[in-house]
Amino acid sequence: MQVSVEPKEGLEREMTVEFPTADIDGEVKTRLQSLTKTVKINGFRPGKIPVSVVKKRFGAQVEAEVLNEKLQKSYFEAIAQEKINPAGQPKIDLVDEDNKDVIRYKATFEVYPEIEVASLAEQTFEKANVEITDADIDATIENIRKQNQVFNAVDRAAEEGDQVVVDFVGTIDGEGFNGNEGKDVPIVLGQAQMIEGFEEGLKGAKAGDEITLNLKFPEDYHYADVAGKDVQFDVKVKAVNESSLPELNDEFFAKFGITEGGEEAFRDEVKKNMQLELDKAISGKLKNQIMDTILEVHDIIVPSALVQEEAVNMAKQMQQQYQMQGSDEADLPTHLFEEQAKKRVTLGLVLAEIVKANEIKADPEKVRQKVEELAATYENPQEVINYYMSSKEKLAEIESFVLEEMVVDWACDQAKVEEKSLSFTEFMNPEKDKEAEAAE
Repeated sequence: MQVSVEPKEGLEREMTVEFPTADIDGEVKTRLQSLTKTVKINGFRPGKIPVSVVKKRFGAQVEAEVLNEKLQKSYFEAIAQEKINPAGQPKIDLVDEDNKDVIRYKATFEVYPEIEVASLAEQTFEKANVEITDADIDATIENIRKQNQVFNAVDRAAEEGDQVVVDFVGTIDGEGFNGNEGKDVPIVLGQAQMIEGFEEGLKGAKAGDEITLNLKFPEDYHYADVAGKDVQFDVKVKAVNESSLPELNDEFFAKFGITEGGEEAFRDEVKKNMQLELDKAISGKLKNQIMDTILEVHDIIVPSALVQEEAVNMAKQMQQQYQMQGSDEADLPTHLFEEQAKKRVTLGLVLAEIVKANEIKADPEKVRQKVEELAATYENPQEVINYYMSSKEKLAEIESFVLEEMVVDWACDQAKVEEKSLSFTEFMNPEKDKEAEAAE
């Protein structure tokens, strides 16, 4: 077998492979001879069919099968011989040959880029330093109460914070659209559940009122077919309900598993969960900074085949999300995801090289710890632990996550990390904090 490789544009390579036709002919003869013992043809006794008859009936099919197998086998032998690591599937084209004693083909494919890991010594990352105060706990408990509020019907006009139950029908130029109708829809005024202007239009309404709202969908609305368009909603108000917050008592605490210790124990539990959420958010924000920086300092060409594959997967995932929400929207074009797909592929390749170059290995103890952290959020943690520890595929997912965390540690060791003191609200709800400042 003769092999030659020619570099093309970027990461593309064209590999020419040549092997003797005899490699095919011998296998074809062997298979045709074998078929004489197994096939059934009218007019011939089983096992007594001449090879010439079998060749006439099945020769072309057998030749195609043997050639296809030989092409695949020789391709993998050739890339192993040339020490090539292709990215994605090759495009194989047979070359017409005057010399019938040889078969030649060209395989076109992309290779993985050579990556030199950049230093992060000149980089600075910001890590939040946040302390949870009693006021933060009070605010969180108030939010928990609001999440568990009950609504009771009132005979008055709707106000901010009330729940208004409505039926509505939306039309654009007199025509309906996907998701244009709703029945018995509960809307809490002030929570921005609907598009801008909808909730404002319900303030002052009473049960039994019928209202027409002329609004406009946002330009960036998640359904592109209605984004930026004028819409009319005909709304019927069916009920106005007033909010009632639960009392902080033993009955309320019991809903959260607190059966002893009263309010003090409840506050401790709330603070513990806030701390877990805070620690996760701080780590996540630091990780995002590091990953963004790693992308910035590694300007590499990535295989378009991998980008396209990732874009297809992202489009499928988004489509599945739409379907789960009840949307029958048509298949999403993959080009919408290509920019993000390129970032994902680039980051994945660079991270793999960082792990390899620095001999970073997933610490089994950290993997076990991560599994236990995940399992702690379930009703039966031990079952979840056993499930992950007995599944190579699931354990590999955890190992990949742990490796990313270890890359974050590596980056922090290389770069400078500055702490920035922030309040809980500033860090966890920066937009809400800005709104509060503006109101002052």
